[in-house]
Order: sequence, then structure tokens, then C-alpha cells
Amino acid sequence: MKKSILKSPVLWGFLTLMFVSLWSTNLVWAAPDPSPLRQTVPTLHYVYLPLIEKNYTAPAPLWRFGVAQVRRGLTDYDSYGMASMRFGWYVNFGVTANPSTPYGMEYVPTVRIKQTKLAADGFTKTDCRVGTDYVTPYEYTVSPSLSQIQSIATSHPGMTWLIGNEMDRRDWGNGYCSRQDEMLPELYAQAYHDLYSAIKSADSTAQVAIGGMVEFTYLRSQYLDRVWAEYSRLYGGQTMPVDVWNIHLYVLREEKNGWGADIPPGFNETSGALYTMLDNKDFSKAWAQIVSLRTWMKSHGQQNKPLIITEYGVLLPAWIECPAYPDPTGCPFTPEQVRDSMMYPSFDAFLNQTDANIGYPADGNRLVQRWNWWSVDYDDGNCDNGVFYEYFGGSLFNSGLGHSSPPTDCAFPAQGISSLGTYWNQYVQKLP
Repeated sequence: MKKSILKSPVLWGFLTLMFVSLWSTNLVWAAPDPSPLRQTVPTLHYVYLPLIEKNYTAPAPLWRFGVAQVRRGLTDYDSYGMASMRFGWYVNFGVTANPSTPYGMEYVPTVRIKQTKLAADGFTKTDCRVGTDYVTPYEYTVSPSLSQIQSIATSHPGMTWLIGNEMDRRDWGNGYCSRQDEMLPELYAQAYHDLYSAIKSADSTAQVAIGGMVEFTYLRSQYLDRVWAEYSRLYGGQTMPVDVWNIHLYVLREEKNGWGADIPPGFNETSGALYTMLDNKDFSKAWAQIVSLRTWMKSHGQQNKPLIITEYGVLLPAWIECPAYPDPTGCPFTPEQVRDSMMYPSFDAFLNQTDANIGYPADGNRLVQRWNWWSVDYDDGNCDNGVFYEYFGGSLFNSGLGHSSPPTDCAFPAQGISSLGTYWNQYVQKLP
């Protein structure tokens, strides 16, 4: 049975979604330890009959390797299994007042911002509407409130704060507006200034990063150029103060109202980088974006700043372009294909590729300092003729929650590590 993306309007909609989204205590961005293990994991105790205690110590977390938490809490999974993944940090696309930091992980909060629009009645304000009916003068909302942000920053000094989530992604469906933070680049410059100032006034040791754009194409570089120029214009010629540069690293088509990343808000183009579906797993194209961003950073006097990736991976699920799914024979997005074409090549490049011309000098001229895989467990999906189809690929664990909406006439994987998660585990276990 061939499952074509063109024949499933619901899944087509979901594929347009770009969720598609450092040490939190006194982090100073200097050259990381060559063996990037900064914390230890408490010994875990397992009791076996006949009541003989046996101690297991999980490997220490890896500072560079992170993950996006989505459906379940990190401690909802087998503790030793989760600790053995060696995640050094995580995001959850929000700000948690008292975040969990299990297994030595660091929590990185995301302040959510959104440009305000007019509802269909023409006068009610909303932040969830497809289109460009922006309230004028431009305004935006912040979640949580500034006072809450400052309180959390004061009580958790040294955290890295992300300002926004995919501000360059237009809203693509009412009801899904909360997943990205659509904002014109000129307004983002103002929002960034406001939040940077508020966070730094509460905690001078905080590290503030820009929100992650979906990808770094020519159109997205123009979006960033407009942010950069507007900041200088608004604030007396000042250089935009960015402690940590940040990007989401996806290879997605830029086409108006098409699948992928669409066109950034404030742009009239109808197309940009016309990547194909198979390009989504091509790390060489993703790496070219990193080189391009690092080149942009150097040209703007930002080479001596760290670059992190707060979301990346292969978004297309295993059934895409698969002639006989769930039989995976010959399919392009199996766990093995994702491992060999994106996951392992990215780890190798991020850990080892250096460039004295554009790399970060404090980190041995590596181009990327930290990276965050999408996702722990975003394995939501739907049933079609008794077969469970995930909306996205990339899950390292099966949540066991199955589909979140009807129909419910199909089985789904039990909670536990996925095939792709096993491949992640095998790679990180070999690291010092």
C-alpha cells in the first residue's frame, strides 16, 4: 500500500508545521573541556531477588548533545535507559519556573513571543490567525510575563535564554499558531531588546540567545539582516547584543503555502530554496547552512560567539514515499536511513569539523558548540486503514501514548526506546 503525502490532507497540514523549534549554572563560554563531560550522574540502585543489591553507574552526560522534550516528562521513561542516552541539555519550548534537571541535564528555557493580529471581526486582538492582519502600531505578546521571567532569572542565575521560537515561520493553520512565533523582523528586533534588557537586569550572568529560525537559507539570511539593521536603527547605532547564536537546522522547501518552511513574514517572494523531500535527510545540505551562518556571523563581527542548534533532525516520517508501508523495504526515511544520512554524519561533523576562518576560536574553531535533536518522543499520528502513521520522524523514544485524535482503530508502539534511539545510544556510548 503506497502512502502518498499528496493523498492525506491532515498529514500534509502537519508536515507544514515546523516545531518546525549552556550549562545553566554560571556558564562562561570558554573552550569546552575536550572531553565535554561536565557533570556526573548519581548512582542508580536496582534490587534483584534474592535481595542482592547491585549498583549501576550511568555514563556521564555529554555537554554538547541535547534533545527536545515533547510528549512525556524525561523521568517518565526507564531511568537507566534515559540516563544512558547521555543528554547534556534539553528544551521544552517554554519557560518552567522550577525545571527538572534529571541525569545531570541542563534546562534551557524558551521565551515565547508572538506578533498580535486582528481577528476576523476586524477589531478583536488575537495571536492566532493565518494572514498578515497585524495590529498597528505593531505589538506583541510575551509568555510568561516579564515579571515571571525576571523572577525565574533571579532564582536560576546563569541560564541560557532563547528569545522566541521560529519567528520566521508564518502561521499555517488556526489552532496551530502556538507552535511558532510569527513576527516581522523589525518587531523582533524590538522584542529581543526588551527581553534581553529584562533578563540581564534580573541576572547579569544570564546568557541570551536569539530564537532559532527554521533554517538558514538566503531568504532567512535576509530576515536576519533586517533584524540586525533595525536593532541598530532603533537603539542609536548599537550592535545587537547576542551572547549565543542559535538556529534550527532543517532542510525544508521555501514555497508559499507549500510543504516545508514557507516564506518568512514580511517577504513577498513566492519561493526560495526549493529543497525536495529527500533533501530533508541530506546532511551535506544542512552543513552548508551552518557554513553560511558562520560566514554571516564573521561578516557581522560575531565569530567569537558560540553557535548552538536548538532543534534539528529529519522531520519526514518513515511512511513518506514508501511503496509498501509498513513494510520498510526500500523506503527512504527508515531509522537506518536517518542514522546514516543525517544523525551520524551530523555528530561527526559537529564534533570534529573545524575552520580557523569562520569557526569559534574558544572551541578549537569548531563551527557548532551544542546541538539539540528533535525529538525525545513526538510520535503522535493517526490511523489509516488500521495502520498507525506518525506525523513526524526523529523520535528517540516511543511515548506509548499513540494518536491524540480519532480514529483509534490501530496499534502503536509500546513505550520505550525506538530503533533510532538505539542508534543514538550506540554512538554516544563510545564517546569518552
